[in-house]
This record gives sequence, C-alpha cells and structure tokens, in this order.
Amino acid sequence: MPGYATWKQLYQEEFFQMKEEGFDLTGLPAPENLLEQLPLPEKLQNTAPIAENEKEYERAYHHLWARHAKGVAPDFPYKEPEALTDILSQAAALPELGPTVSGKTYRQRIAGAFRGRCAAVVLGKPLEIGMDRESIEQYLRSVDAYPLKDFVPQRSEKLNLTLREDCIPSTRGNVHYVQPDDDVHYTLLALNLAETKGADFTAEDVGQNWLDNVPYHWFWCSSRQAYFHMVNLTDTEARSAQIARIPTTLNPWRECIDGQIRCDLWGYLEPGNPRRAAELAYRDCSFSLVKNGCYGGMFVAGCLAAALTESPSLERILAGGLGVIPAHSRLAEAIHQVMQWYGATHDWIAVCRQIELKYGHLPFAATINNLCMVTLALLEGGLDYSKTITTAVMCGMDTDCNAGTAGSIVGAAVGIDRIDARWIQPLNNTIRSGVACFGTCVISDIEERICALQSKGF
Repeated sequence: MPGYATWKQLYQEEFFQMKEEGFDLTGLPAPENLLEQLPLPEKLQNTAPIAENEKEYERAYHHLWARHAKGVAPDFPYKEPEALTDILSQAAALPELGPTVSGKTYRQRIAGAFRGRCAAVVLGKPLEIGMDRESIEQYLRSVDAYPLKDFVPQRSEKLNLTLREDCIPSTRGNVHYVQPDDDVHYTLLALNLAETKGADFTAEDVGQNWLDNVPYHWFWCSSRQAYFHMVNLTDTEARSAQIARIPTTLNPWRECIDGQIRCDLWGYLEPGNPRRAAELAYRDCSFSLVKNGCYGGMFVAGCLAAALTESPSLERILAGGLGVIPAHSRLAEAIHQVMQWYGATHDWIAVCRQIELKYGHLPFAATINNLCMVTLALLEGGLDYSKTITTAVMCGMDTDCNAGTAGSIVGAAVGIDRIDARWIQPLNNTIRSGVACFGTCVISDIEERICALQSKGF
C-alpha cells in the first residue's frame, strides 16, 4: 500500500484534487467509471474485489498524475502560486495595525490565545465525527444543550446515541485536562522546533521533528503521507530533492486542513507582523502542503499576528490574514464570500447553509470549507470568545480544528482575562499530550516558553 491509502483511493482522491486545482483531465476516466475502463481480464472485471485490481489502479494513477506536469488549464480563473515570494507579492495590502503588545500584556494575550485554543479543541472534539450543522443541532437539542453554552454531553438518551468513546475526557462533567489531540500537538511540536532549530528551520527540520516526537498514527491527511515519505527517504538521491517532492508525492490531501491547525505559534511569535508570521508558516506548511493548504496556515498566522496588537478589531484581524495570501486564490475568494454573505444577513445559520451548498463537495478536512466556517464563527462572535467557539462547533465540519483556530485568534485579541472561567478552569492547567518531548505538561509553562522565545527576538 502506498502509504495512507490504496491505489484505488489515491486515484479517487487525486482525480478530485486535480480537478479542484484546475488541471485539464479531459479524456481521463472519472473514479466511478474507472474500473470498467481498466484493461483487466474479463473474469476479473465482473467478479474480483477491488483490492485485487490494485496494480491496475496504480497504473491508472500514474497516468492521471502525468497531467500534473502540463500545469493548470489556461482558462482556470484563479492565480495560486507556490513560491513564497509570488504568494506574498499577489496578496492584498496589509492594514495599518497600530502598536504591538509587549511585556505583561503580551503574556496575558498569549495565555488567552493558547488556552483559548486548548479549551475550544476540547469543546469541539466529541463532535468531530462528520456531523453537519443540522445533525449537531438535533443532537444538542436532544440533550437540552442548544444553543451550545458548555462542553458537550456525551450521550443522548432520546436519540440512543453515544458520541466517541475515545473523547469521554472532553465531554461535559468529564473535562479535567486537555486530552491528546493533534490540534494541540502541532503547537507543541512547533514550539520544540523553534526552541531547537531557531527561526532558520528547514522543511527537513519539520519532518525530523515529527519523526522524533510523534508516532505515525497521530497524524492525518497530508501530514500522515508526508511522515510516510520522510520515513522512506533513500540514499540514492539527495535528501533535499526528495523532501522537496514530499508535498506532491502520492499526496492528494495537499490542500487539507493541516496548515490551518499547525501554524499558531508563528503568529504568536510575530505580534503585529503578519508577513513575517506568514513566512514562518509557509516554511512549516511547505513540508507537506501546497497552494491553499499552505495559504490556510499563512492566513491563520497572519490573523494571529494582527490580533496581537494594542487595539485589534475583527476587520483588521481578517485583513491581516488576507494580506498574506494570494488575492485571487480560491481561499481568498471563499473568505470574502463568507464576509459578504454575513454582511448581508447577519444570520450565521443561513450563511452556514450557503457554505454547505457552495463548498460541501470538498473533503471533510479540506482547508477552504473549514476556514469558511472559522471566518463565519469569528464574524458571528465579534471577539466574544464564548460565542465564537460555540458557533464554530455548531457549524459542523471539522469541529475541534475550527473551534481551536477561532478560539486561538479571539483569545489572542482579547486575552485570558476576557475568557469565561468555565472554559479554562476544568482544564486544570494540564495537557496530556502524545508528543514525546512534552508528555504531560503544564499549560502555563508552555505559555512562558512562548513568551521567552519572543522576548529573545525569535
């Protein structure tokens, strides 16, 4: 098996991904028609399980991938560069952000950002099961918890439905710490990377940091596939050349949510400097992602850097994110679209439906649809932490990822003193992580380490 998926799955995912990126796939069989077009013996075409056709799917995949070298179709309406200089040169103008925070104020904002992420991840984790907005509403109503104002009850007797058994420590009445979750692991990994390699870390450093500290099965999407390729580097070619190919090697998840959830630290370390935060985020993301996958991490880092100023507004925060991604990318268009929809109605449920209609064809863990939900939650919350994170969860899709991102941004803007204690106290200042160099750790210690890095001029 070529890493994270079978060849059949890779063909299905890659066909969809290349179509989204604007490649001309004329003449190639769509995934649902592929089997009947493969040159298989007649007896296999009709009777063999799909698994027995893997070699044919492998050949079909490589035939499909050959189209990648031809570039996107000339009539593709978006401009989505991959090089950092091109990305930043095609971004919208950054807003005037005013003075940055420092000293005790910075420490208070970082506590708001990181604890805001942790608490929001815990809130969203039990519902990270592919439920849409209506299904979540149905569940919450069945347990008298709609609209959401507290951690999620684990079981609905009315629906005879129990949420994920592995998420009991993140359900109402059972929260006593932050349980292991990739949405928190990534921030810890980035902190270790920054402390050990400094601001000049490389893509190889990112991958080696993962291998040294987190097992393969803790990663998902493009990160898991990148991890697989990192483990399987050979001595027959320069490591740098192999690593440069990782984001696009058997990786149809290269525009997934990984970047969005792993770049908070770069925004934390660059208060008031979205461009520099985005540069660091790009270097992190480019190990496993391209285009809108990278843009997602850059957008979040830019928002966080903009939030860490003396008088942040939601308008300037979003502009800080949009000011570091290509203005004519699919992601920028989607974020602007959500802002327009919400501005016209101020009805988050109606906008959520519009997002589902326009972007519901995208994978569950794609960047664009999930950052649409983050943007909607931010708009509805208006820098109110509780309203923001509960809206993010009630929107559906990748609930812990989106709530964590939105909670981090708002927490950075308002600081820990403006986050209701009902979200923070149950965590008991404790993370039980799956990151080897951290293990069980104290949240306030992590915040102090972030502040120490920033004070040294990272």
